[in-house]
Amino acid sequence: MTPLRRLVWVAFVVVVSLHPVDRGGSGRRVHAQSVDRPSLVGAWTVNTDLSDAPQDPSFDGREARGRGRRGARGGGGFGRGVVTPDPETDARMRGAIRDLMNPPAHLTIVQAGTLIIITGADGRTTRLSPDGKKVTDESTKIERRTVWTDGHLVSEITGLGRGRLTETYSPDPEHHQLRLSVQMERRPDAVRVYDADPR
Repeated sequence: MTPLRRLVWVAFVVVVSLHPVDRGGSGRRVHAQSVDRPSLVGAWTVNTDLSDAPQDPSFDGREARGRGRRGARGGGGFGRGVVTPDPETDARMRGAIRDLMNPPAHLTIVQAGTLIIITGADGRTTRLSPDGKKVTDESTKIERRTVWTDGHLVSEITGLGRGRLTETYSPDPEHHQLRLSVQMERRPDAVRVYDADPR
């Protein structure tokens, strides 16, 4: 091997050692995760100047009672298809929707293994599994499926009757803020902006 070729070979080895080839693409994925999954961890206080006013949803279980009446008409026989309104279920839905449309004024967010746990000043706790696994809230019976999408943590909520309710957490590391948007069918979005608490 000529001295020139030997020099080129040494330079190649040095470059490869400093920038190893990622045959499985894991390095690219790690980089993508760091960009697409900014941290939510910390304590956050609502910025009332940038946030929507609290909402008072008027959901009162009419959909559940409507389904019962339709079932009674189309059951095909006495007592068939009748869905008896459940006051406890209606109250649970009203309370859950009210809480979702009016997030707490202060949030504490921690990472516990694969779960993101959000605790409000009132003690309400929300568990999110960003890998898309379903998480059921035992107190409200609602279910969540959560994934990261383009730097936003999107949580789709089911179990509250018709329609779909979605929470979107959008961290803004540059301005030390967290934007929480709640979208519900047939209702205007509810947006709250939180400022990071001083450490």
